[in-house]
Amino acid sequence: MKKKIQLQLFLDKSREREYIRLPFSVDADTESISIRYRYPSSFAGQDGPFVIEGEPCTIDLAVMMPDGRMAGSSGSDRSSILISPLGSSAGFQSCELPEGTWHIIAGAYHIPANGVAVEYEVEVTPKERRLFRGDTHVHTTASDGILEAGEAALLARRMGLDFLIFTDHNNSAQNDRLPFYEDITLIPGTEWTHYKGHAGFLGTEQAFSTPFFTASLEETRALFMEAEENGAFRVINHPFCPLVPWEWDFSLPFDGLEVWNGVMSERNEKAAFWWHQQLCSGRKLPVTGGSDYHRPGLLGSLAMPCQCLYAPSRSRADLLKALRQGSGYVSYLPSGPQADFAAISPKGLPASFGDVAVRGEYTDIQLTGLCQGDEIRLITDTAAESLIAPSGACELKLRRRFPDALFLRLELYRSYAPGLPPMKALLTNPVYYQ
Repeated sequence: MKKKIQLQLFLDKSREREYIRLPFSVDADTESISIRYRYPSSFAGQDGPFVIEGEPCTIDLAVMMPDGRMAGSSGSDRSSILISPLGSSAGFQSCELPEGTWHIIAGAYHIPANGVAVEYEVEVTPKERRLFRGDTHVHTTASDGILEAGEAALLARRMGLDFLIFTDHNNSAQNDRLPFYEDITLIPGTEWTHYKGHAGFLGTEQAFSTPFFTASLEETRALFMEAEENGAFRVINHPFCPLVPWEWDFSLPFDGLEVWNGVMSERNEKAAFWWHQQLCSGRKLPVTGGSDYHRPGLLGSLAMPCQCLYAPSRSRADLLKALRQGSGYVSYLPSGPQADFAAISPKGLPASFGDVAVRGEYTDIQLTGLCQGDEIRLITDTAAESLIAPSGACELKLRRRFPDALFLRLELYRSYAPGLPPMKALLTNPVYYQ
């Protein structure tokens, strides 16, 4: 729920040319702060039938963060400003909003003789879990794609996507100058490209500075460790692609697995099977899906498949945290079916994809956007249950206990067109039980 704070300040003439601090509180996990203020801009007098030119009144606006850093300043040119990681008013930083005591800095530039009352309204909007759609595997003209980053972003914006992760081959040159848009989040990355396999290093401008052409497992391990030190989320890409299979040892340190690359095919099914074996062994491993986009076309179209993430905001930090957590699923289209789990963590908090839940307690399963004939598979390490959507079905709501399971994940199979056999249309990350 949004928090509204009303602040009032009276400034008399003696305070002209002073800077006055007005404190207000910001909670953790805040998505945006908006500030509006108003005051009379001049005070006119009257002498009989004549209006006397008023005294000027000018109050400047600046905002300071809890650690003393300036969030920005707009002088007196605007009566309202917005601060958010997703885009701020001109003159203000687009940054994460730390918890603590913030300050409005009121600059008393011109004050009339009788003083002036200034009214401020601060609106603090908290973050809230919701679904974001995007693509984790996009190439541009920085390697072998045909669109520049801005052109790819324009296409994604037209599609209604929320984020793109750029993964040019062994190239991070453009990552520090990605364009900024208020309605889509662009995230830097690199696809480490080697003749013995590919890996996505996501979320950092430069994952490695050493040569990409490693000659041994030891050199490759060192490169992967460097990527981790630089903050990258390390994903093994299309590990069973017949053209570029993963020939390195799977003991290399990595954080996630791309199980769905481009159109659904045997190579993706093999990746999903290998991943399932890892889950059954007790490993917690998030998965991703990406189009491997290079150019417009039926195959490899942007966000086919679509990475769907539950996150508290569309900031880079929150989306990357959700990706690391496995907080979401992969769908064959941005407009494809939607899934969600709801369980209880050992601490009594809500748990869903990528989280740990209490074994034996209920898990609520929800699917929307269903079609007649869709096959829904509830998959654990011990069993798989299949449900078929009947005629007219558009949604599934199910509550189940899985007292002996290490995890629960879901797959949905759909016939993409009349006469075609059912193919995977959705795959979720698991909820883990303990």
